Parts: sequence; structure tokens; C-alpha cells
Amino acid sequence: MKIKSNSIINGYFKDDIGHHGSNFLKGIKPNYSFHLAWEDLPKDTVSLVLTFVDYDAIPVCGFTWIHWTVANIDPLLNELPENASVNLNLLEGVTSWNSGIIPEDWRLDKEDATGFGGCAPPDQEHLYTIKLYALDKKLSLTRGFFMNDLRKAMKGHILEKSTLEALYKTK
Repeated sequence: MKIKSNSIINGYFKDDIGHHGSNFLKGIKPNYSFHLAWEDLPKDTVSLVLTFVDYDAIPVCGFTWIHWTVANIDPLLNELPENASVNLNLLEGVTSWNSGIIPEDWRLDKEDATGFGGCAPPDQEHLYTIKLYALDKKLSLTRGFFMNDLRKAMKGHILEKSTLEALYKTK
């Protein structure tokens, strides 16, 4: 299984994908999602799951920042276009923009924190990790699911996964 993104150029996400872009929810959360395409899926793939996280956030906030989770992606789509989080009806989970331990002026309610939350590294450029999982079933989740619920639901149903990483510049 292979994944690629037209939103990554020379190892860096385009500015639109984060705080250098111009699309924000409530002036806080960058919400213009990246392009992702896939090919060579396992033959028994029923659905796809996408996770997008920032491990470089650990020294800054104390945990891996969850930027986007999407379940039950139709594998026949072959790609998610840029801004799919806004323009498509995706089954999306809540991001770290809802975390109770981040400052209140950055925190969003659960619904607003659900969907893509773009790159916003506060200290230095961060390396972001996209993982796409091919599953043998659709998952029984509802909008606003948490990543731990996603991980539990996927257990025993992952046929294959692929990883893509890219950097994003700080302010």
C-alpha cells in the first residue's frame, strides 16, 4: 500500500495546511486539510482509516497532538482532495484542540474540535505523521470519536498500513 500527497513539497507541507494559511475555524484552528492519495491497497480492503499526529508536540504540551482522525473512508475514492475535511461528509474524530489541558483561549468545544486541525508548531518546525490503515471492515463509530476509541475499534482488523511524514515551519 502506498500513499502520497500533493500538499507536500520537498518534505514540507504547503502553507495552507496550517497557521501560515488563511482558513481557520473561529480564528483558532487551521482547517484546510491536505491532499492524500493511495494505491495498491490489499484486495480485501473494506474501509480506510487516517490518522495525522504531531509527536514533536510532546516537549511543548506533554502529549502527542492529534490533528486529524478519519474512519470509514471509501477505498474506491483513491484520494482525499485538499479541504476534504470541510467539503466532504467524512466520519471524523475529535482533535487535541479540545484538550482540557491546553489554555482556554486555544481550546474549542468538542464539535468545533472535530475534523481537521492544521499544523501550528509554536517552538520550531515539527515533523508530522500521516498513517493510512486498510481495514477488513467498517467501524462502528460516530462523529467526534476519540482516537483511543478508534484504536480499539481497529484492533484485529488492520490489513496493512502506510506512513508518510512531512515538516511544517513555525511562525
